[in-house]
Amino acid sequence: MSQYLNYAIQLAQMVDGQTGVNPPVGAVVVNQGRIVGIGAHLRKGDKHAEVQALDMAKEAANGATIYISLEPCSHYGSTPPCVNKIIEFGISKVVYAVKDTTLSTKGDDILHNAGIKVEFHHKPEAEALYKDFFITKRQGVPEITVKVSCSLDGKQATDHGESKWITNKTVKQDVFMLRHKHDAVITGTGTLNADNPQYTTRIEEGKQPIRVILSKSGQVDFTLDIFKQPMTPIWIFTENKNLKSEDTNIEIIYCSNCTIENILKQLYQYGIGSALVEAGPTITSEFLQSNYTNELILYYAPKIIGGSGDYQFFKTENVFNLSDVPQFEIVNSKMLEQNIKLELRKK
Repeated sequence: MSQYLNYAIQLAQMVDGQTGVNPPVGAVVVNQGRIVGIGAHLRKGDKHAEVQALDMAKEAANGATIYISLEPCSHYGSTPPCVNKIIEFGISKVVYAVKDTTLSTKGDDILHNAGIKVEFHHKPEAEALYKDFFITKRQGVPEITVKVSCSLDGKQATDHGESKWITNKTVKQDVFMLRHKHDAVITGTGTLNADNPQYTTRIEEGKQPIRVILSKSGQVDFTLDIFKQPMTPIWIFTENKNLKSEDTNIEIIYCSNCTIENILKQLYQYGIGSALVEAGPTITSEFLQSNYTNELILYYAPKIIGGSGDYQFFKTENVFNLSDVPQFEIVNSKMLEQNIKLELRKK
């Protein structure tokens, strides 16, 4: 039985990062030991995984069991509740791996009242898939990953601003995949002026993230390379009412107070479910001190840059007691040739 639930989780993992503010979900319909329908939620506004799997199964769904990575929804959003579709198709049993703690109504009760057996089989790999989703949905902000490439002594650049290239080409390829898995990339004008990056995904069939630029002053150099790609949207958050652009792919978003919280809440309302922060020490430090960082990814090169630390990736005006500093836990580590990748989560 667990193999079918594992298949549903694998389907969800395959679409992780492309569903916007919705969770990635996979579903498998099984009748008499035979898979008769599979589905995955492909993007916000599309059919949910359960509906796709049931539509594929058709009449074979009657009396079948449906395995789902996440508890089926019981509310009206951009699509009707999945529990209604499950009842309509005559499913006899529902098995799911994670309870959706953000639901206001209990789908279990609705299914039970319709005579459908419901089983909850906890799966840690599925729980890890939805942990950040539950947190950010309650906050009304995207899931945030902060990415830093630096030397062993934590420098993103030398004191003279030289930063190309601290890490190796393998790290660059890994970062391309990170961008592919996020809806947006967040940066600042300091990084744009220093490195002239494009923030593209240079992989086959890679998803190009929306590029979000934070510029309170509105001092933006529109001759930079990032503005020479008219196909990808660019959103500029600024407090400068006079900032304008005639390019159709560039949207100027005025904020009276460009705090991280205000910007993230607005991004979530625009459908951004996940964002990758690729910026210099100022913006990176703001995110790491905030309550909105879910994951920190560090790429360490075996180099010691030294200097005064102008480009140390984490800097604060105040000196904190050790008991008050941000706490992380290492959840994964990997060698990328001679560079080290550390994946950390906020405690």
